[in-house]
Amino acid sequence: MQKKFALTNETRIFNNKTLYRIKALRDFDDVKAGQLGGFIEKENNLSHDGNCWVYDNALVLSPAHIYENAKIFNKAIIMGNVYGNAHVYDSARVYANAHVYDNAHLSYNAWVYHQARVYGNAKLSGSARIHGNAEVYDYAVVSGAAKIYGKVYGRASVGCHAEIKGFVYGNAKVSGSACIYDGAHIFDKARVYGKAVVYKDVKIYGNARVYENAMIYEKVEIYDDACVSNRSIIAEGVKIYGNAALKEKKIFREDVCSNDAISEKAA
Repeated sequence: MQKKFALTNETRIFNNKTLYRIKALRDFDDVKAGQLGGFIEKENNLSHDGNCWVYDNALVLSPAHIYENAKIFNKAIIMGNVYGNAHVYDSARVYANAHVYDNAHLSYNAWVYHQARVYGNAKLSGSARIHGNAEVYDYAVVSGAAKIYGKVYGRASVGCHAEIKGFVYGNAKVSGSACIYDGAHIFDKARVYGKAVVYKDVKIYGNARVYENAMIYEKVEIYDDACVSNRSIIAEGVKIYGNAALKEKKIFREDVCSNDAISEKAA
């Protein structure tokens, strides 16, 4: 194997570690022999195979491994694993044990922690934070200051200050300061936003909308074209569907399928 880079004498200190700027030894992809790259801690942080490269002033620290055709740009900081055709830009970070691969793109100030995985054609931007064993994949988009602990996939999008501990997929969108708890599923073309709180094992799907200060308790299903907003509270196990539009500051303890009997079913 012919080496494609060498460590230079130019160094930077980060997290009490010494990193060395790299220099290309041969032409490959868009890199020319003699071209300077970013900084890595050890030679084994960056593979000599493939077209992977560390550009600009990006930093790569052990135990990071950059390989295949992954590219690290700008002021990105990598301590985890980036491979496939993944691109990490701007001030994005990938921490130890996290994996970013396939055609995933991280930009701005997005960070991936712990054992989280970002892959497929997923895109992270803003100040998004991906934690724990979270997965973001397919064509999912996570932006703003969203925090992901669960799974976001399909063509779903999560933004603003939303916090996801459950599952968001299909063409669903979650935004605002909405909080989706463990086991909850938001899918199809459903929308959850504002300060809505969705508790464990809830399913929101179809064209349903949940927003403002709505609170949705465990095992509820909201679907079809139903809307729940204002300060409506949906009690455990209730189904809201059809064209039901719940806007009152009340607790709904029975199933609702239209506007006809809403007042009778609220406590």
